[in-house]
Amino acid sequence: MKIKTLRHTAQTATLIAIFVIPFMNVWELYFIKGTFYSMDIGDAAIADPLAVFQSMLASRIINIHMLASVVIPIALMILLGRVWCSWFCPYYFFTEWVEFCKKKLGLKLRKPSYSAAYPSKASRFRFIFLLIGFLVMAVIGVPVLNLISAPGIISSQALVVVKFGYVTFELLIVFVILFLELFYYRYWCRLFCPTGTFLSLFRNKHGMTVRKVTDTCSMCGSCIKACPAVINPMTEGGSLHCHNCGDCIDICPDNKKRDTLKFTFR
Repeated sequence: MKIKTLRHTAQTATLIAIFVIPFMNVWELYFIKGTFYSMDIGDAAIADPLAVFQSMLASRIINIHMLASVVIPIALMILLGRVWCSWFCPYYFFTEWVEFCKKKLGLKLRKPSYSAAYPSKASRFRFIFLLIGFLVMAVIGVPVLNLISAPGIISSQALVVVKFGYVTFELLIVFVILFLELFYYRYWCRLFCPTGTFLSLFRNKHGMTVRKVTDTCSMCGSCIKACPAVINPMTEGGSLHCHNCGDCIDICPDNKKRDTLKFTFR
């Protein structure tokens, strides 16, 4: 079974869950409740590390309970890399559908060409954008990066729809961001997403990483062409950009002969 099949199954299950959970709460089943900003599963509190960091930065108070709520997300990031982005984020799922539709309609993907200098340029842009968000928040005292967190907005809007029967203006932000995907290939995930950028800070080189495990690679470049992050999976699988989506592993023709490109733990 291809990794993409497993990944799409996880994405679909996540999308269904963000609607099922509010329904459970309406029926007074509260074992699990919340959104991607903050969620309770039994006695365990799980929160978006970026949302928690902004809250503590704005209040200038370090809350031990809030810190405890980010232990699980950060531990998963350290162990499995950015699987949140490609395996569970509903916005990422929608961008893949946009790409699928563009291919079916014969539209250009407008994907940037890979170059060795691209990852460092993209990193500078991403972190400057994140820093600007922190500076604005520090000045006005509002967690502005939460206002443009696509997965957070999608999950919170699902809750509002189920519980109250309407949506708020925040959903328009997601539609605008998604609409622009028609003209700029995966631009949000590659360059702007504050959640993905912040989580990437906890990437650990000893965690799950795409790696070339043999010298018999034919160097066909199929993995580079398939990579949605526009990196070289053979040499940059451990970079902050890699989402561990596995598209490069699925497409690698050498893997049909022997393991060449695969997920490994150092």
